[in-house]
Amino acid sequence: MDIKLIVTDMDGTFLDSQSQFNHEAFQQLKQNCEASHIRFVFCTGKQCEQVESIVGDLSTDTFIVGDSATRIKYNGEFIYNATIKNEKGQELIQAISEIDPNQTIIGCTASSAYVLNTISEVEKQIVHGSYQEVTYVNDFSEVEEDFLKITGHDAQEYCKVTAHQLAHFESEVYIVASDEAWIDIADLGVNKGTAIRLIQSLLQISPAETIAFWDGFNDIDLFKAAKYKVAMDNAYPELKKEANLIAKNNDEDGVIQTLNLLLGFR
Repeated sequence: MDIKLIVTDMDGTFLDSQSQFNHEAFQQLKQNCEASHIRFVFCTGKQCEQVESIVGDLSTDTFIVGDSATRIKYNGEFIYNATIKNEKGQELIQAISEIDPNQTIIGCTASSAYVLNTISEVEKQIVHGSYQEVTYVNDFSEVEEDFLKITGHDAQEYCKVTAHQLAHFESEVYIVASDEAWIDIADLGVNKGTAIRLIQSLLQISPAETIAFWDGFNDIDLFKAAKYKVAMDNAYPELKKEANLIAKNNDEDGVIQTLNLLLGFR
């Protein structure tokens, strides 16, 4: 197995159910990968800054594909951004609000994640779990920047229904419900697969030299960019069918253990 690029989702994949990971084990894995000239990519819906906060110094020389593949950051510098025009973003926010006024909408820009100040304390905690920079507003009309993405969190878990009801926007933007509770909207053609292909092109690494780990529906495009497709044991059953290997679940260091085994590090 000739692997030169490792790509992993974070929530439900690299991170455990407490949003933590085995620092010591990952540090050793990363050192072994660097010695073998293998590059590492985190690919997530979280802000790049939130990933840096979680991973700390271990983010050095690591590509971070954040904000649902709308941004790529490497060693503190953004090397890629994809945005939705503010007017279109406002239209999408209004459409989601009309479909489900109780859904928490997060309007993400290059400077912050914007949410209404009327959301509950529980929802605020959920938002801060993925976003380092958060700004509360009375109305989304206060946001003047273009949007990286529009995200919705639905505690009632009807996001797949919401995505279906937004289908008339699919000729203009990319819409995906990663699971029943989350929906992401980015610019047309922007997804985890296109972001990874950009990194592959930059590093001159092919899909045949790439391994990807996933658990959610928004990772399907990521799998298309990798020959070696690993689903977590906690992934949806229909997603496991797309994989050629199943890893231990995210609460058992599944990503780290699988890589150590496949790459012969221990």
